[in-house]
Amino acid sequence: MIPDDSKYFSLSGYCPVGRPSTWHVTDWDQRRIISVTMDGEQDDESLAIKHLSRIDSSQLPRGIYRVHVSDTGEIISRFSDPKNDATCCVHYPFLGDLTVPEGIQTVRRDELEELERLGPDVDLVADDANPLAQVVFKYYWLWQYAHSSWKEMNLWMRLPRRHPNIVPFDRVVVDELEGRAVGFTNAYVPGGNLKENPSRVFKLEWLRQLIKAVDELNLQYGIAHQDIAPRNLAVDESTDSVMLFDFNFAARINYSPLENGNDYSLREKPHEEQNLDDIALGWGKHPEVKLDHPVASYQLILQGIDWPRRPDPPQKTVTHRDIQGKPVEVSWELWDEKRQDVLARGGKVLNWERPPQKVLDGGVRVLSNGEVIKC
Repeated sequence: MIPDDSKYFSLSGYCPVGRPSTWHVTDWDQRRIISVTMDGEQDDESLAIKHLSRIDSSQLPRGIYRVHVSDTGEIISRFSDPKNDATCCVHYPFLGDLTVPEGIQTVRRDELEELERLGPDVDLVADDANPLAQVVFKYYWLWQYAHSSWKEMNLWMRLPRRHPNIVPFDRVVVDELEGRAVGFTNAYVPGGNLKENPSRVFKLEWLRQLIKAVDELNLQYGIAHQDIAPRNLAVDESTDSVMLFDFNFAARINYSPLENGNDYSLREKPHEEQNLDDIALGWGKHPEVKLDHPVASYQLILQGIDWPRRPDPPQKTVTHRDIQGKPVEVSWELWDEKRQDVLARGGKVLNWERPPQKVLDGGVRVLSNGEVIKC
């Protein structure tokens, strides 16, 4: 269950002078956005979140996009017109945009069944094909998390899947509409993390295991985890091993688009224009170097730890006129688009909304796409 203090937050709103204020509140539990309108200038989202958290979910069925509340939080009116829908549709990359290592498979979102909501954008799920195998599903439905999710997925899937102290990457999750990559699953280690079980004795051997795992990440794979904390450490009781997970803050060591490498001749182009294939053309073996394989084999190994940059989303271009009346085109990247606009032009919409937690508590089964399983 998502903790109450983590269930809501707001990224945007508007407070016109002398008019009611509206804040767009994200409900992580139901994966939806509800706009809360209040009288007066409310320049802080906390009041909107407070009012929304006190409203029973039965009063806000799917299709209600905005509510106007009184000073005490009572609902004055509800709005179901799609023009009040502040939800945006994220531009997800196609599976073909990924360079997936050998052995990594995919699973469709609607083939996963929710078992527990561990936190925002993180669920414990089971596969229809193997209901006893539990995995953790990590995803995103707000564009602000697109880059971090892409990086974590690409990094984690390239780590060894049989490492005794690293939770294994499982599969790439694709949507049921066009096969776009919306997230991934990783193995689930029962027993909770160390933060959830503070009474557990932390063994000295676990510290040794953790140090060794971090050394391997740093020195062998060039990865800095950067978020080693009790919440990201689990214990596999069957092997008495501490296991590290969650790589959303991890990064490759000595790799940054803002810094050049030592070989400046290869970095004269801007980072976004650099291509590993171009760099590979300059490879050659020094006459005094001895190798047991062709130099190309070493090149392939290094390329195996790299991944493609996240593809750019489509661009939107509008034309307006400058102060002299001349037409001027302005373009920008369309990382997301309002759901109402996508529906208006007949586009496909990947919905993430789902029933509230109390529905699951009542025994109802729900798929990861939010649909209720009808038994």
